[in-house]
Amino acid sequence: MRFIESIQFKDGEYLNLPLHQARIDSVFKKYNVETYSHNLNQILPDLKMDGIFKVRMVYDMDSEDAAYDLEFAEYHQRKIQTLEIVHTELFDYSVKYESRDKINDLVELASADDIIIAIDNHITDGSYFNLAFWDGINWVTPDTPLLNGVRRTQLLNEGKIQEQEITTEDISSFQKVSLINAMLDLGQLELPISHINF
Repeated sequence: MRFIESIQFKDGEYLNLPLHQARIDSVFKKYNVETYSHNLNQILPDLKMDGIFKVRMVYDMDSEDAAYDLEFAEYHQRKIQTLEIVHTELFDYSVKYESRDKINDLVELASADDIIIAIDNHITDGSYFNLAFWDGINWVTPDTPLLNGVRRTQLLNEGKIQEQEITTEDISSFQKVSLINAMLDLGQLELPISHINF
């Protein structure tokens, strides 16, 4: 079984590295492999590059010499102008599995640029991002995410977003949505609620 960790490298610095390390450690713990983990401080090269890069780490835990691959790619933000809510049954994406077949199948069903996944009418995540909704006063994020992303954790720790139960019926009460992940900070990619197809 293989897993992914996506890390932002900006102007010579790896962002949110302790949170990424904690997530990798949690994957090993989830599968009862607690005697070792991948140490990002030892794995990631010391580079002096300007600009924003996405570091894609694919790893496994089959042995003490568990393999990993690193790929650096200059980051270009995807253009997303519309989202569509898709309903599905509960499935496990509590860690970042390399296999994303279930999520990819849901994306294929939609006619919008990307999706918002709803399970039992509760909002979870998009295909590759967590969500934060602006109610005119506060940014709130669903308390039922499929994956507790690193950026989501950072923003919760900083008090910039709050967890809240959000159902499909609640969506229309918000003004806009921000897509957040390791590469996208709060407010960096926003859509008005009118750009969400129900």
